Amino acid sequence: MNRSQLLTLSALSLLAACSGGNGFNEGNNGNNGGNVPGPGAGSVPITGANAILVTKVSYQAALSGGALAGFSTSTGLLGSEPGGLSKIDGSLATGNKASNSAANAPIPETIADCPLAGTMTLTGEIADPLTPTLTPGDFFDIFYEMCDDGFSVIDGGLFYEVSAFIGDLAAGTYGLTMTATFTGFQVATLEDELVSNGDVTVRLDTLQFPYIETEVSGNSLTVDGTTSAVEMTNFATTHAQDTGLDPSPYTQSSFGTIDSTLLPGIVSYATPVDFEGSDTDYPSVGEFLVTGSNSSARLTAIDNVNVRIDIDTDGNGTVDETINTTWAELQGS
Repeated sequence: MNRSQLLTLSALSLLAACSGGNGFNEGNNGNNGGNVPGPGAGSVPITGANAILVTKVSYQAALSGGALAGFSTSTGLLGSEPGGLSKIDGSLATGNKASNSAANAPIPETIADCPLAGTMTLTGEIADPLTPTLTPGDFFDIFYEMCDDGFSVIDGGLFYEVSAFIGDLAAGTYGLTMTATFTGFQVATLEDELVSNGDVTVRLDTLQFPYIETEVSGNSLTVDGTTSAVEMTNFATTHAQDTGLDPSPYTQSSFGTIDSTLLPGIVSYATPVDFEGSDTDYPSVGEFLVTGSNSSARLTAIDNVNVRIDIDTDGNGTVDETINTTWAELQGS
């Protein structure tokens, strides 16, 4: 698999993340995500009446970051849900290479037909076209034109720039940091039509394979849908998983702030206790704290089916109401 294919796969994985996923992820500083300041003016007062909605919207927003972080696999890229890591060919030393070693060699424009209709165009520039490596400053520009894969129709641009790289692409063991910028990136499915704008920083670490870590962070990412829109700000997620074990255990956490049209203001979320689970199961351990205006809702994983939401309506640290529900309910529309 060449670098063009690698970026194409990651683009499709990022695309899938925009429509949600199935997990939280660990923040830049682990449990420090729990110390993110709560919202100020314009934030939502959390009550027993709206706690389910506030928690669900926050949970699903965190899922998008979780899915972004989850696109690492046993060989580097392309994943789906937490624990749902799929294998790809780890040989990145073959394929489209430039014929000379000139600095900043352009990648010839490549236009590929999509499975059912439309096209995907890849261009870019790499500093080292002869060896299976990436260099800070390398960039890849992917443009989809009504690309129909049978499940969704993709339209718009996605731009990658590499900021750090160590390791061996051919072996699939490396550390890679890159920025992914969405520009009018539209995904239409039978259920929804999503348009994403903004950028995220993606870090992939497979140096200790089969132990894999992925991290996604960003200052601002907006996703406009058919029935709602959300802006995520100052967010970060990380996913750590040992793919060498069966079942495959993971740890996850997340933090950020969201402004959703489904809510009358902003809220912040964090995981003061890391989530833990295995394979594609929901977490069976951990906490997810949503903070509003002098109020909060704390979700605690009872097991991989059930959760408890403790509501503090006046911010005094005392639980005023408790709601018992399920992961499936929070995942649903």
